[in-house]
Amino acid sequence: MKDTILIDSYAQIKHNQNGKFRAAVRSSVLDLLSIKHRILGHEKDLKTPRIQFLYFHHIFKDELKNFENLLEYLSKDHVFISHSEAVDRLLTDRVDKPYIAWSSDDGIQNNMLAAKALNKYGASCCFYINPASIGLTDVEKIKHFCREKLEMPPVAFLSWNEVELLQRQGHEIGNHTFKHDMVSQLTQEQFEEDFLKADTILTQKCGPIKHFAYTYGRFENFTKPAFKFVMNNGYQSCISASRGCHINGKGMLNKNKVFLRRDQIIADWNLSHIKHFLIKGVQELDYNTNFLPKSLD
Repeated sequence: MKDTILIDSYAQIKHNQNGKFRAAVRSSVLDLLSIKHRILGHEKDLKTPRIQFLYFHHIFKDELKNFENLLEYLSKDHVFISHSEAVDRLLTDRVDKPYIAWSSDDGIQNNMLAAKALNKYGASCCFYINPASIGLTDVEKIKHFCREKLEMPPVAFLSWNEVELLQRQGHEIGNHTFKHDMVSQLTQEQFEEDFLKADTILTQKCGPIKHFAYTYGRFENFTKPAFKFVMNNGYQSCISASRGCHINGKGMLNKNKVFLRRDQIIADWNLSHIKHFLIKGVQELDYNTNFLPKSLD
């Protein structure tokens, strides 16, 4: 692959990845766990009423078939709902079925392939984007952004016209910070400036923005003051990339105290491996996961 070419397949991602031995070990472990689930009949747990937020970063052309297979599988026992409906159902204690809410981070251009597949199954997605990368066409700037912010080879990003098309198709747009900085490495003042800059641009381009996903996604990558600032600015939700799903059962929840979890999906993964993470989330269902973890509280 020439240095200036933007990658367009997941095979190229894997070719450039380090830690292939570690990935092989991980795959073997997940194979064993999947066999355990099958023997013990754990797949039936996926019929448990809950809200499970699933997210992806990319759906490359060589991932599309697997992604469509995943959508077909999940559609049999789950109801796909929008991010906003999922938040509303959790807050108002209306989690009466197994619900899936989709989202995507980083605004990679092949999200248009994902949208096409999601549309086929009547599934809405919240696309969390960084205004700084939307519409980027300069290869050197793309390479720098991907290397410094996303830690991946250079890929094409969505254009603003494509973002508008996603909205016309019924998908939502969310705030993912302006240029994908790690919130925990910013001062509170820097975070507020970054957040408001992203919100202003997104509101001008897309209309009111309701949801925020902080970058890198682990609890240690965020702060409680940042969470309060997001919610005090009228957002309906703030979401991590830490695994877990949601149930209520105790009545109305205060949105300013709810802190959401998501499960990452890489479409290239074996379906049985994805099932493992979904089942694990169900088996660990806990009302208290609706709120800030102790590490942030």
